Amino acid sequence: MTLSHVPLPTSLALLLVAGISCQPKASDAAVQAQVAAQLQTKAAEDRVAALEKQVSDMKDGKNVTTGNQEAVNQISAAHLRALDRQLAEARRHAADRRRDADTAASIPAQERPRHAMIEVPAGARLTVTVGAELTTDRNQPGDPWSGTLAEAVQVGNTVVWPSGTAVSGVVAQSLPAGRLSSGTGGLGIRLTTVGNDVVDAGTYMVVGDSRGKRDAKFIGGTAALGALVGLLTDKNHQGDHALGGAAAGAVAGTALAAGTAETVIRIPAHQTVTFSLSSPEQVTFK
Repeated sequence: MTLSHVPLPTSLALLLVAGISCQPKASDAAVQAQVAAQLQTKAAEDRVAALEKQVSDMKDGKNVTTGNQEAVNQISAAHLRALDRQLAEARRHAADRRRDADTAASIPAQERPRHAMIEVPAGARLTVTVGAELTTDRNQPGDPWSGTLAEAVQVGNTVVWPSGTAVSGVVAQSLPAGRLSSGTGGLGIRLTTVGNDVVDAGTYMVVGDSRGKRDAKFIGGTAALGALVGLLTDKNHQGDHALGGAAAGAVAGTALAAGTAETVIRIPAHQTVTFSLSSPEQVTFK
C-alpha cells in the first residue's frame, strides 16, 4: 500500500516517524558531555553563592570571633580582602562555565567532543611549588600568587591533574612578626585554582615571632577565620587542637627556622607546600 492511499492522520504520523528516524541521535558521549557541562556550571554557581554568603556575613558582623579585639579586627579585615578576591575569581570561573555549557548545547550531538568526569575526594593532597617568594613586607591579603603542581594528583589509575599543572591562589594573611599583641605574625596563602578548576583547599600558614621562630601550619575545613585568630593570638599555639572547628596542624617537613631574628615572614620561591581539598571536586577532562 502506497502512502497516497493511507488516511491523512496516519500519513502525517508516518512522516513524523520518518523525520525523527533521519535525525542524528545524541550519543552517550555527547549526552555525558552536556550533562558534565551543566554539573560544572551548577558547582561553580554554588561556590559563588557560598562565597557571597561568607562575605555578606562578615560585613554584617555575623562571623564574630572572640579574642583580643585589635588582633581580631586585623585578622578579620585581611580575611575579608582575601575572600573578596576569591569571590571575584569564582564569579569569572562561573561565567566561563556558563559559556562552556551554552557552547556544548549549541554543538550538534554527533560533533561534541568526548568528556570524562571524575570526583577528586575531600582530603586529597595537593603538593605545589610556589613560583616566586612571598613576604609580609611586600605581599598583602588579597594579592595573587602562582605556582605549579609538584606532584600529579591521581584518582585510581587516572591522572586528574598532571605534575607541572599551573596553580594559583590568594594571600590570606600578611602580618609581620611582632605586629600582634601576642608577639607573633603570620603569612598565609590559600590555593584556589588548579589548572582550569576552582578548588577549596585550605590555608597554608607560616607563623613566627620576632625572635626568628617559624612554624608552618595547615588550616583546613570551613572555619578558617576562627583558626587563623587562634593561631595568631595564642603565644604557645596551645589552641591548635580546637580552632573554631577547623583542622590545624604542623605540616610535615615544612617547619621553618630563621637564622636571625627579624620581623619579615617569608615563603621562599620554589618552596614546596602541601594543601588538602576541603570538599570533593568534580573535574571534567577530555
